[in-house]
Amino acid sequence: MIEVRNITKRYGNLTAIDRVTFRVDKGEVLAFLGPNGAGKSTTIKVMCTLLAPTSGQVRVAGCDVTKNPDVVRANLGIVFQDNSLDSGLTAQENLDFHCMMYHIPRHERADRINY
Repeated sequence: MIEVRNITKRYGNLTAIDRVTFRVDKGEVLAFLGPNGAGKSTTIKVMCTLLAPTSGQVRVAGCDVTKNPDVVRANLGIVFQDNSLDSGLTAQENLDFHCMMYHIPRHERADRINY
């Protein structure tokens, strides 16, 4: 289901993740544990298509995260650590905002929100 092969993410001279490799098969559960700055969030962001790896390859449900990001996102479910809702917006407005942030085309948003 998830295959991560030798991914590295660099920001200039800073290496945030360095040749990370692992596999998660169907039915398995993955947990990242480690101190602040270990690269957990960066690895997740690469797996979720929010960041491109500097090198290496990630496949989710058989799809490369850099070549087929829309297909990858359609196969993911994410629960964020921090509340990502704006209490000043309605539920509908929050969903519309998140659709915009994830580049869901405007003409598709209402159908997805009302699903």
